[in-house]
Amino acid sequence: MSKRYPMAISAFLVLLLSMTGCGSTTSKPGDLAKGDSFQPLEKREISGWQGSLDGDRLVTRDKGELTVTDLLANKQLASIPVQDDAGFDISGNFVVWSDLRNEKTPLGDLGSYDAANADIFLYNLSTREERQLTTDPSAQINPKIWGNYIVWMDNATDAIKEYPSHWQLVLYNIDTGEQKTITSESGGHTNPDIDAGNVVWENGHRVTKRVLRAGENVPENNTDIYLYRIETGETTPIAAEDYKEGRPQVSGSLVTWEVFNGSYAGDVFVHDIGTGKTTQVTHLDAAQRTPVINGHFVAWMDERNGSSTHDVGSESHNSDIYLADLDMGTETVVSGEGPQINPLISDHWIVFGKSSDVEAVLTAVRYR
Repeated sequence: MSKRYPMAISAFLVLLLSMTGCGSTTSKPGDLAKGDSFQPLEKREISGWQGSLDGDRLVTRDKGELTVTDLLANKQLASIPVQDDAGFDISGNFVVWSDLRNEKTPLGDLGSYDAANADIFLYNLSTREERQLTTDPSAQINPKIWGNYIVWMDNATDAIKEYPSHWQLVLYNIDTGEQKTITSESGGHTNPDIDAGNVVWENGHRVTKRVLRAGENVPENNTDIYLYRIETGETTPIAAEDYKEGRPQVSGSLVTWEVFNGSYAGDVFVHDIGTGKTTQVTHLDAAQRTPVINGHFVAWMDERNGSSTHDVGSESHNSDIYLADLDMGTETVVSGEGPQINPLISDHWIVFGKSSDVEAVLTAVRYR
């Protein structure tokens, strides 16, 4: 049965890149067509500054707690108290997060999570049980979960523990309790993601100046995208050009990330683990950043119609969330007025926030 997608088809270019070695590429541009406006099947507004999405379940953070909402049923499933959380995620019945309940010094005095005693916690939505997974006095932050596996950033081996730390990545098996450090090089391993037996992350071993690693969109911050296969223990680079490549997201055999090649305006790339081919999805002068992926759909924050800030400069503050169907070769804008940021995507939902100092609301739209 053919699938129907309620989305617009607008013109953009796709560059098909073939990867050899650690990053040499060739490209073939192509033109695409225009179409109708995007019409969401359903729309929700949920309180919260940040979110994590799995299927119909959305976790949001607001006022010292994580709230789990079933978007399809439009029903709250759980409310979990947290203390200065340092990242959270959801997969099925599991919610995982990092917080500072075991840290005695206020975060403001510490200056950053790098110097804090941040631990990883797990909550089971079925049993309503919570358990602490780490007890190390160093920082364990930014956990990501898939099935029975969790990956997080850990700076236990960094003697200095100053921002930005020399983070390593730890893989944890919920069933067995086994922990395994899957990185070893210095320079910082950050922004991990996990799905379908694959862990991807931003590898900073080629960044020699510690302070330079703090620049998320600095082209000279020469981080790369790496892949770890849980089944085989194999680690391979999938994007290692001589410029900034970061914030990877993985879905099945596809990985997306943002690239800053001589410019502070990012572009979106997608790599197929199975075929080894890389696709450059965007290449405009304006920034396209923070891409997320589910199957053959990619969403990102796009500044072609205005900036993603709401109170800086005289330019229009009207960034949008765009959605690309890689199979169809189409894209559409899915958000409304004002600066829309930080997209999330699952099989049926796209969630995004609005750049604001006062509004803690996420919008969820059902796209298929």
